[in-house]
Amino acid sequence: MRMRGILLCMLLIMPLMAPGQFRKGVNKVVGVDFFRGAIYEHKEQISHLITGHPWGFRVTFDQKTFGREAWEARYNYPDVGITFVYLDYNNETLGQSIALIPHYQFYITRNKVARNQFSYKIGLGLSYNTEKYDPEHNNKNNVLSTDLSFGILFQASHQWAVSKKVNLVSSVSMTHFSNGAIKKPNSGINVFALNMGVNYRLNYNKIEYLPNTESPLERQPFGIMVAVSGGMHEAVRVGSGADPFWVVSGLADKKINRKSILGVGLEWFYSVSLKKIRKYDYWLEDGENPDFKRVGIVISHELLVNRFSVLTQAGYYLYDPYSKFSQTYLRAGLRRYFGRRFFGSIAVKSHAAKAEAAEFAVGYRIK
Repeated sequence: MRMRGILLCMLLIMPLMAPGQFRKGVNKVVGVDFFRGAIYEHKEQISHLITGHPWGFRVTFDQKTFGREAWEARYNYPDVGITFVYLDYNNETLGQSIALIPHYQFYITRNKVARNQFSYKIGLGLSYNTEKYDPEHNNKNNVLSTDLSFGILFQASHQWAVSKKVNLVSSVSMTHFSNGAIKKPNSGINVFALNMGVNYRLNYNKIEYLPNTESPLERQPFGIMVAVSGGMHEAVRVGSGADPFWVVSGLADKKINRKSILGVGLEWFYSVSLKKIRKYDYWLEDGENPDFKRVGIVISHELLVNRFSVLTQAGYYLYDPYSKFSQTYLRAGLRRYFGRRFFGSIAVKSHAAKAEAAEFAVGYRIK
């Protein structure tokens, strides 16, 4: 069962890699680092799980970019790659997590041949957790309740070149695992760590970095897009079971430069789980049955990277009679465009540090 979970994790995550990124004859880099860190106590409810220092190792595979596509020069020639993570929580209740996380690594240093390079990495993938919540055998694990979880990686790094092929790397990283409230309990877990390692350039070829020749962006008209999101979540009550939900969104936006799109829109929410749990709420008077549907207004930003965009949104419920969550909500995720009109995305919607759902969306840009 566990091996099938690992294989499923790999099969699901590999299609997230941008097709065509790993080209023949372009410099590729493999690296390994070891880390030791600490679990961040973002909720008092997880304090009983912080008993030792997590440790582990990571193996990374990257490909250099050199400006063959315009976006590469726009972002100072980032690396595109995938990170394998093995993390031991040093706690029998939590066990270990194994993750595959596709990532982009962006360089702060402008001089690409400098011996010292500073960079940051962001990635989104999947993880397999060896231990999960079980009401009888592992009821203290209130952070991970499914075999598979989403994995998010943030990292700030310094790289020092020993030779043309070998670099010493030190970094500070944050790794987050959560199932997006597909099943409760789901407090999620954040591990901050110090990393030390080395990377090796497999096929060193001297790169000629192509300059950014893009002309200034012409004035853009407002665009209109619609999207339908869905998924499964266990809204609040542990053991109530996961049920489907849907979100219908309409957005007006404007591309303000070659990196950013700003927008504002309206959203309608329908959750079977919220509909079911009303009967368990002690604060509702007998016979009271508030509407579980919600309507929100949302402000959106997309950071455009190749055919992907990093999506961040903040919303406010204009209509929410049930008021099970706070009045405001946040959403963060990854969007993939297919041509000019169609897109798909995956995002996590939360209320402050409390995740409500992992949303899978398809959408169409009308103009």
